[in-house]
Amino acid sequence: MSVTELRPTGRTPRTPAKSASKEAAEAEALRAKTDAAKAAADIANQVKAAKAAAEIAKGHAEAEGIRQEAADRAAEAERVRAQARQAREKAERSAAQWRTAAKAIAVTCVIVSLPLQLMAFWSPGAPFLLAAPLVLEGLAWALLKGAEAAIDEARPSWHYRALAGAVALFAAAVNFLHGSAEFGLGTGLGGAFCSLAGPLVWDLHEHGRIRKRDARKTRRERRNEAREQATAAAEKQAAEQREADDREAREVSRSVQWPQVWERAVALAAALGELHPSEPTWKRAWDDVEGAALGDTATAIAARVAAKAAVKDAAKDHPNQGEKVEKPQVESQVPTPEKSTRVRTTDGRRNNGGTPPRRRAGDTLAYSPAARRAMSLTARQSRTSA
Repeated sequence: MSVTELRPTGRTPRTPAKSASKEAAEAEALRAKTDAAKAAADIANQVKAAKAAAEIAKGHAEAEGIRQEAADRAAEAERVRAQARQAREKAERSAAQWRTAAKAIAVTCVIVSLPLQLMAFWSPGAPFLLAAPLVLEGLAWALLKGAEAAIDEARPSWHYRALAGAVALFAAAVNFLHGSAEFGLGTGLGGAFCSLAGPLVWDLHEHGRIRKRDARKTRRERRNEAREQATAAAEKQAAEQREADDREAREVSRSVQWPQVWERAVALAAALGELHPSEPTWKRAWDDVEGAALGDTATAIAARVAAKAAVKDAAKDHPNQGEKVEKPQVESQVPTPEKSTRVRTTDGRRNNGGTPPRRRAGDTLAYSPAARRAMSLTARQSRTSA
């Protein structure tokens, strides 16, 4: 072939033009594919939007729940504050009413008792004695005011109250003696009562202020607290007693079961300053004596090893008859030579205790030509060597 023949002519074969119907079909297929992709994308976007909307709704719901919970807590706190404010206002109103009532009673008692005392101390020859009742009543109320100041300043007030009571008692005695002698027993008792009632009621008012200031508990509260403390102490003592009994039982059991380990634990406890061997001390003593983990001994370990070995040997000697024995996957494919000087023995290729069965025609798929040639060559060589 010459160079001219191999030179290209400059012309390229023209591909046949596609028909209009084929081009339309391809365009329609492309359009359908594009529409399908667009629809799939729209569906995916809608799914994403739905998921996002669900998550947004969930977030809104959680936020609304949090806001509602916060509003509920705020409402509860406001309700508690309102109750506390109402209780405080009621207490203040009651205290103010009690103070007003105590003052009214005291003034009324003074109005009744003071004229009796003036009449008792009146003497034409000594008109100056009319100041004595004023001194008695004034001294009693001055002492009560001193007690009030002491209470406000958190100072002891008992001596003021005791002196005011003594003065009131003296005034009551004067009213009783004079009133009984001049106007009868009833007037004497009434005057004595009024002399005592006014300072006594005011002293009760001040006593309540002291209890409130010192936050003292009532007798019932103290009794309930003492009962609870006694119950807690009894429960604590019972628990300690149970713990002591359990410890004693445990120590007796250990000393009987493992006397050597117990002697070592007692020695270690004495060296460590323990009254009773603790659990760490017991573990250390066990390790020192037995040299194994807690609960294990040389005898126990040897017995466990022997038991495991016996189970293993028994499993070898008596295989499970219910298990399915799989057939060997490798079977005889090459015929044995007709004459052989080798003594026929048991086939040990699979170590299954017997010669595998011979394959028959149709048992397996047909071999490839290369495999057939290799098998034929092997068979000829075996016959030649025989």
